[in-house]
Amino acid sequence: MELKLNEFLPYRLVKLAAKVSDEFAKVYAKEAGLSVAQWRVLAHLAEHPQSTAKQLCDLATMDKSTVSRAVKQLAEQGMLISEMSEKDKRATLLKLTAQGESLYARLVPLAIEWEKSLLEKLSTKDKHVLFRIIEELGS
Repeated sequence: MELKLNEFLPYRLVKLAAKVSDEFAKVYAKEAGLSVAQWRVLAHLAEHPQSTAKQLCDLATMDKSTVSRAVKQLAEQGMLISEMSEKDKRATLLKLTAQGESLYARLVPLAIEWEKSLLEKLSTKDKHVLFRIIEELGS
């Protein structure tokens, strides 16, 4: 039995994900000077306000040091703040500032337009099949 790496699904998926991520990164890097990690933290906090750094690691599938760096940078830019949890004094909750929310609101239409442009190569049926397959393989 022989393994051809370029035909091996996990390898092909990783390459595709990296390519798509790198291309989309140009959008938020150009518009806001954000790194991949900063974008993911910003986006996840917009969807999950008052998350802990650990929760962001899980949501964004990033390691603790990467999330910590991104959180620190975004805090320095005034995009997010941290507060002690009233329920658990050991936990620090992160949330977007008005400036962070405004930046996210500015980036969302660009993200949607970019995704639309990426997917316009596919028919409506193929888009549905793609999303169904992604959902199936990811569950």
